[in-house]
Amino acid sequence: MAQSKWYSEQPKNRNFLAPTGFKMDLDLFPGVDFFCQRANIPDINLPSIDVPTRFRSIPLAGAGGIQTGDLNLTFIIDEELKNYMSIQNWIKEFGLYEEHAHKELQTSNGRLEITNSNNKIAAYVSFENLFPISLTEVRFDVEDTEVNYFTADATFKYTKFELRDKKNKKL
Repeated sequence: MAQSKWYSEQPKNRNFLAPTGFKMDLDLFPGVDFFCQRANIPDINLPSIDVPTRFRSIPLAGAGGIQTGDLNLTFIIDEELKNYMSIQNWIKEFGLYEEHAHKELQTSNGRLEITNSNNKIAAYVSFENLFPISLTEVRFDVEDTEVNYFTADATFKYTKFELRDKKNKKL
C-alpha cells in the first residue's frame, strides 16, 4: 500500500502575498516610482484556435503566440508636477506632438519589487523596453471639500517581462 504524501506536500510558507508589499523602480521616469500607489503584474494569455474536424472543433493552443497585458501604474502627482510631466513630455516627444521629424523611440527598463510579510524582497518583475502609451487627466475642482491628493494613471507597453526570485533567478 502506498503511503500518503499529504503532510510533506503542505506549503512551507503559509503567509499570503499582501497588496501593499511592493516598490516600483523606473529608470527614465523619476518620481513616478517613488510616489507609486498601484502597480500590476500584467496578465498573460495563450490564444487558441479551433481546428474543425469531421465531428467537432478541436482547440489548439499557442497558435497566435503569447499575449501580455499592459503595465498600469497609479502614482501621486508631486506639487511641481515633475513626475507627471516626465511622462507627458515623453509621450509628446515621441508622439510627434510639436515636430514632424521622426525620433528614435527611447525606452526604459523597470522593476517591480515584491516584498514578503517581513518587508524583505521576495521576488521581482523585470520589464524591458518600457514606454508610456497613455496618461490620465488631472481634474481640478473647487467644490471638493476634502483634500485628496491628485493621482494619475499611466499605461506602459514593453517588449518583455519576467518574474524572478529574490536571488534574481527566473521563476
